[in-house]
Amino acid sequence: MPRLRFALPLVAALSLVAATSAIPATASPSAPAAPSATTAITKGRLAGADRYKTAVAISKANFVAPQDYVVVASGQAFPDALAAGPMGGLLEAPLLLVPTNGTLPSSVAAELDRLQTNQIIVVGGPGAVSNSMVSQLDRHAKTGVIDVVAGSNRYATAAFASDGYDPPLTNLPVYLASGTTFPDALGGSAAAAIRGGVMLLTAPTSLPAETASALKRLKPSKVVVLGGTGAVSNGVITKVRSTVGSAVPVTRVGGSNRYETAAKVSANTLSSAKEVFLANGTSYPDALAGGAVAPYWNGRPLLLTQKDCVPRTTLNEIARLGATKVTALGGTGVVSDAALNLKPC
Repeated sequence: MPRLRFALPLVAALSLVAATSAIPATASPSAPAAPSATTAITKGRLAGADRYKTAVAISKANFVAPQDYVVVASGQAFPDALAAGPMGGLLEAPLLLVPTNGTLPSSVAAELDRLQTNQIIVVGGPGAVSNSMVSQLDRHAKTGVIDVVAGSNRYATAAFASDGYDPPLTNLPVYLASGTTFPDALGGSAAAAIRGGVMLLTAPTSLPAETASALKRLKPSKVVVLGGTGAVSNGVITKVRSTVGSAVPVTRVGGSNRYETAAKVSANTLSSAKEVFLANGTSYPDALAGGAVAPYWNGRPLLLTQKDCVPRTTLNEIARLGATKVTALGGTGVVSDAALNLKPC
């Protein structure tokens, strides 16, 4: 299928200029005291009966019709959806999830119709979103146009998702995450969307050729490597530095666990935030669609929690941000009411 040129909305295009200078210095997510029981924090929840309906709920809460673009990715495989979140941010589009095979969920079909979707962008090849599913989606694009963004593997797909824009993407932040595990990348997907950047993927101990090629094309303003050495080795960082050149800052943002990494990514991205998204750190589906809407309302970072309690590093970051609202992504089976009420672990 021929690749289309994505026309960046004016706000998104301007954000590419602002993003390079707006990133604050990294702050420590463990410095302030955790929110107390008397802290005035509003609680909210965006959830559905399954991962597909949760993505629809996130879309409904953030988008009105008509919608030029809707980004679609598999709800059963995380790598393609990680790159799809920042794409949604750049195009000011929701990210909806579908199963790889079978029938298009009625909730997703109804949301596409509600949005009066002009064009659907499917991120991932037939192994992630089958040709049959693409055909079903096509019936809900007003223009009858579906653009499939896919490469020969997850690394090529993420690289492909950073291409094809008008104007071409360049001089913007690139977030680099492991393509084999999801926790470190969840907060990074939201951060990339907030900063008008893109997400690329790497193997843990080697930089794929597709990723290296994308780095050369993008000429990034900076590269943020997500996670510790177990996720992305120092050898990969050395290769990244030689690929982008010595003038481009390459920094690692990682903690001792997934919760601390997400908190540090947030601290590296925003000096403050009125609203924070809270997602389960061991289950990715409900968090995926949150990345696409993270840029709105001056930025809403994605922090991670356990099901029934919130790690101290997450609580400290909520306090540092001065957040007045916490919104759980997903139902009580992934983020319990106790966790939403910020019960410490």
